[in-house]
Amino acid sequence: MPDTGPGSPSSSSDSVEREPSLPREDVRQQAIHQPKDKSAKNFYSDWIMMGEFLDKHLPRELLSGLELGEAIAVPTEYIDRKHRTVRHLDLVWRIPFRDSLLFLLVLFEAQSTVDRQMAVRILVRTALVYDQSLKDEKVRELGTLPLVLPLVVYVGTEPWNAPTSLEELLPKEAEPFLPYALGHKFFLVSEAEEAKTLGEVDTPRAAALKLRYAEDREEFQEALATLKKLLPTNSHTRQALVEWVRISMTEQGAKEEQMAELEKLEDLGKPIIETWWVRERRESREEGHAEGHAEGLAEGRTEGLAEGRTEGLAEGREEGRKQGRREAEAWVSRRQRATLVRLTRRKFGAETGDALAALLEGVSDEERLDAVADLIVDCDGGRDLLARVEDVRAGSG
Repeated sequence: MPDTGPGSPSSSSDSVEREPSLPREDVRQQAIHQPKDKSAKNFYSDWIMMGEFLDKHLPRELLSGLELGEAIAVPTEYIDRKHRTVRHLDLVWRIPFRDSLLFLLVLFEAQSTVDRQMAVRILVRTALVYDQSLKDEKVRELGTLPLVLPLVVYVGTEPWNAPTSLEELLPKEAEPFLPYALGHKFFLVSEAEEAKTLGEVDTPRAAALKLRYAEDREEFQEALATLKKLLPTNSHTRQALVEWVRISMTEQGAKEEQMAELEKLEDLGKPIIETWWVRERRESREEGHAEGHAEGLAEGRTEGLAEGRTEGLAEGREEGRKQGRREAEAWVSRRQRATLVRLTRRKFGAETGDALAALLEGVSDEERLDAVADLIVDCDGGRDLLARVEDVRAGSG
């Protein structure tokens, strides 16, 4: 399989007609991602990882007809001249069929949070891929569209409980219309759940999943040792894994001096990084248990007088779990705001960072904070950033 990626010369098809470039100030960028989404995109832009993923998860009858050795990554920038926007998809891999002019387009999207509207978002992205394929000379010659496989790789740890098809989002009254509606569905894989089922880590991707979702020191060490042996020295997957750990550390409140230790894959074996990686997970679990137990006992003593000790303790534990979740969500919001302010200070200076901190005070809505993260990347000046953040905070952006 070729070791290609979006940044390599072989990552685009000569037969795809490019839209003419628009001036930067004349177009609104639409690249919206959380840090872990971007990290996952970098991870799967390496064919070593993407090829292993498809080999494991795609049905055998589909794989048998594909020429995986000729897969290439194609451009993922789509210009909407009518609305003057540029949309960026995560990844699109083009894989030809054997003994045929047909080809499969794998639309890859990384998702770090559960999104109930994901089926609608994937529908829009699939339409963009089809629209772009109409500009392909080979498609015009064939007179038929290529196949598009919408693939969502979920990199979060909470169970995915959102619909994976439009049909699941439609009301019961729509059933007679389903033959005429778009019953579009995407292929979902949860990495965290997959990591729990892995046995021996003897492939690059399996080892990478074990490292990213390790819950004890032995798992971490084994996965890291395997990756050092299996991944080529120049593979950008090595840097993607380092980036993943750095992002995870930032989310959990790691200090700058700890993150400064992370530059290459071998650095993940340093005691300070390894100890933090495992300790944070252990302490997080222990704190959750302790909070639930304490709340359960307190509520149990009160309620147990009237309802009985057993029932009271049960209700108390449930209340403790709910309280723990609420406190965890508040903690994550505080950390996310702190990260946004830190990044703003690094890019636009301390004054702009302090102003942003004041604007974000009390903001906990995840979507709005995500939108601010994207603005930090997209804006060229601090004044523009603060003005657009005010719109987001007010709910108009």
